Amino acid sequence: MNRKLTFPAFALALMVGFSGCDLEVTNPNEPDRARALAGPDDVETLISSAYQQIWGIQHHWRTANFALNHMSSRHAASWGNMGMNDLGRMPREPYPNQSAYGSSYVFEVGWTDSYAAISAASDGLRAIEAGLEIGAGGERNGRATVFAKFSQAMAYCYLGLLYDQAFYVDETTDLGGELETVPYTSMITQALAKFDETIALARATSFTLETGWINGNALTNTQLADLMVTMKARCRANAPRTGAEAATVDWAQVISDSQNGLQELTITGEDASGDHPWWDGMKSLMTENGTWHRMHMDWAGMADVTGQYQAWLQVPMQQRMPVKISTPDLRYPATNDNGVVGARTGFTDDDHPPGLHRYNGTIIFRPERGTYRQSHYGDMRHDAYMSSCSFCYFGDIHEIIPRELRLYEAEAAYRTGNYAETARIVNQTRTAAGLPDAPSNATSDVPGGANCVPRMRYDTQGRCGKLRDALIYEHFEEIYGESGGLEFWHGRRFDILPAGTGLHFPIPAVDLEVLQRSVYTFGGGAGTEAGDPTPPLIVPGSLDNAIERATFTMGQLELKREALQRAKLSQLIVR
Repeated sequence: MNRKLTFPAFALALMVGFSGCDLEVTNPNEPDRARALAGPDDVETLISSAYQQIWGIQHHWRTANFALNHMSSRHAASWGNMGMNDLGRMPREPYPNQSAYGSSYVFEVGWTDSYAAISAASDGLRAIEAGLEIGAGGERNGRATVFAKFSQAMAYCYLGLLYDQAFYVDETTDLGGELETVPYTSMITQALAKFDETIALARATSFTLETGWINGNALTNTQLADLMVTMKARCRANAPRTGAEAATVDWAQVISDSQNGLQELTITGEDASGDHPWWDGMKSLMTENGTWHRMHMDWAGMADVTGQYQAWLQVPMQQRMPVKISTPDLRYPATNDNGVVGARTGFTDDDHPPGLHRYNGTIIFRPERGTYRQSHYGDMRHDAYMSSCSFCYFGDIHEIIPRELRLYEAEAAYRTGNYAETARIVNQTRTAAGLPDAPSNATSDVPGGANCVPRMRYDTQGRCGKLRDALIYEHFEEIYGESGGLEFWHGRRFDILPAGTGLHFPIPAVDLEVLQRSVYTFGGGAGTEAGDPTPPLIVPGSLDNAIERATFTMGQLELKREALQRAKLSQLIVR
């Protein structure tokens, strides 16, 4: 696609909310912009609202978050809401990037809200640069400037993570001239540069944020700088579209930023039934498995030691039905013969509830939309938040947790050949889940023999995973629901997205139409997309093939023998 987009200034004003140009139509009921922003408190309020737009992109439900999780095959649902049915359908189809599409907000909100944040921050910075003083003698100008630039950096990052291209604009941009889109790689570069600039400025400026700017957090200038260091790690690690791109990332910097940034951030949630931004649809509806969501079998199946997942994979896609798994992973419930199970107890990690997943005997998804989406397994990690009240969700919200940062370090270590360090980090959560230590090299199987966890994803032979698979599996287990997009971005840089999945979104159709440009899309053969993620198969008829099949068969026979022995012993129990 031609990246040069020439258009009148009013077009960008419509897209991003800048209103500094003259429009032909005047609304007499709209207050004069210059007067509305002339007051210092008005400008400060405008700047403080910028990050709220980014928060919504990451955590609200009327965004791309639900679609992205389903595109990663980490969660499953067949409902028409939020693009889940359309974008989670197999085989993959082109993204319905159409202004008339009922869930067009999936493609639009990340774009419009990012530019709304840029607009608010940039208008505020222009006012300050024009001589406006916030507080006596401009004593709060430094704080406002830092927060505005922080919000800009966040917006650039999310534009680079979500879209194939975008416009780079700030307070210095001449909106009356010709602008060109830049590729996502350039947006990420701009975001990281803006973070570095703003971190230095924050450390040189003494202030404390108002608690409502990042709700419930009166961050000092140093703490805000540390938060930006953390966001640099998230932005840099999640930018690659493929494994090949991931190999070019500065992973040493990811390690440094993960270790030196802010390690935890909890947002004080507010009642979503009111006009408040601080609530989290990811931690509520995304993990509510009685009605809305279940774990995709491509995720849960990696924990299975019975061969059910491998049998499920060998059934034609449209004929796949939900199966019951069994696993030594304590994050999953223990199963019994009739499948009536609850949460497994005895999980001692303080950061976890007793078990992370539950078995649901009922199936909630419409079969005509694909039984391959149906699953008995759901998530429990965020139950406390979900149950804070009915569809209002005002409980505390984790925005940054140490596990996310540790797993960036583990991935960085793996990609730079430090397999022992990867294993050390991965084994922290494996040990808590009752699993044996993963190997400290890239070629050995995870231990456990017939009971090894995880198995390779998409592998019909049920082969034990390697260190890479253990790393993928722990990310899937430990990060879900923390922030929008993490599952999808993780899947694309590890090349494990289902074939045909678009690797990013196009510019939304409604904005292309304003710009009088051709509408385009990705996915399902329409553009840049994921390839076949199936693990390499052993050559049929080879000695290796015979050995692999024999090992798998012997493992299954041993499991059946153990089950038979347990059944015999159970007859001796007085009931």
